[in-house]
Amino acid sequence: MKGMNILFATTNTVVHRTLLLFFIFFTTTVLSGKCPDDCECDELEKTVTCGGLLLLTLPDILPSGYHTLIMRNTSIRSVPKNSFRRMDELREVRFENSEQLDQIDKFAFKGMKYIRLISFSNCPRLHEICKGAFSGISNKQGLKIRFHETPIQRIHGGAFRHANNIRELSISGSDLALSRHAFASITQLDFLTLSGVVMVEPQLFTNSTRFHIIHIKESQFELTPETFEGLAHVHQLLIQRCKISRIASGAFDGLHTVETIELFDNQINSLAARAFTGVVNLGRLRIARNMIKSLETTESILSDAVQTRFEENTVDCGCHIKWMQAHPDRSLLDSNYCGSSGVYRSIHTFLRHHCENNYTSRSISTQASSRVDNGSINTKSNSQSMHHHYIILSMFYLIFVIC
Repeated sequence: MKGMNILFATTNTVVHRTLLLFFIFFTTTVLSGKCPDDCECDELEKTVTCGGLLLLTLPDILPSGYHTLIMRNTSIRSVPKNSFRRMDELREVRFENSEQLDQIDKFAFKGMKYIRLISFSNCPRLHEICKGAFSGISNKQGLKIRFHETPIQRIHGGAFRHANNIRELSISGSDLALSRHAFASITQLDFLTLSGVVMVEPQLFTNSTRFHIIHIKESQFELTPETFEGLAHVHQLLIQRCKISRIASGAFDGLHTVETIELFDNQINSLAARAFTGVVNLGRLRIARNMIKSLETTESILSDAVQTRFEENTVDCGCHIKWMQAHPDRSLLDSNYCGSSGVYRSIHTFLRHHCENNYTSRSISTQASSRVDNGSINTKSNSQSMHHHYIILSMFYLIFVIC
């Protein structure tokens, strides 16, 4: 009897476990095959589109085999931590017209192995990218991260820490502030494009490497010392169509192994001495078609680049830039221009007409004055000499009459 009870108990245990496994399998199969509420599933395109103002959260799971999730016109407020832990097949995640979305939590996209695109378009309340928001992504393919018509105002330090294999990172911000370490500890980013930048803190790229192109455009900021410190192996660093109040001395210090640094079509108020001298292993420095108000010294364009091109810039001219005449690159005088009026085609022409002539005129005036003064002295001396001769002759005449 006791043996039969043991057998019965064992049988019940096996049955219970079998039923439990069947339930888990059945539930998972049903859930993975069901389109989530408030979503439409396009089997042909393998796309799940979720929308509606009543939708407040992301779906927990998607049908098996679907590669794209689009969240459109929803009322979700955040992208929580580990939001996609059960959607490891996703290639694309898009947030479109999400007017209530205002936060991306730390590790929101953690563990997404096959993700290729994360996009935020027209999310008007999303103003910050917080620390760790894009950390922990284990993507095997090149990943594109895009913020379009989304007024990002600050990227916090460590927002992309330990992200790697990023094909493209594009942020069109509004009054965008870049915090210290905003792009720190990134390994391989092919194309970084930033616009709307108004503040840049030092050490943006600490411990980051293998950037193909960094393009900062249509922004208004100051480059402080050590802005690019700790960044290595860059193909091109391009700053274009920006209003730059000052490029400080040491702004590019700590930047290593760069093929090209190019400043193109900017308005630069002040370019300080030794701004570029701290770059180690620089191939080419090109400063072209900028409007530059102040070039402090010959060291303003000094660098250790293999090739330096300073050309087609418009500068505020004065005799203080006569140092260009002594610069080893004689083309500086003829390939850069004075002011916006076009009165003087080249710096060379300006210096020749205004500075050298003034010096010559002053010299001639000084010499003429000296001759006049010398003439006056000579005239005075001659007059005194004649007076002495007259006295002597008068004395001889009196002696002659008396005798």
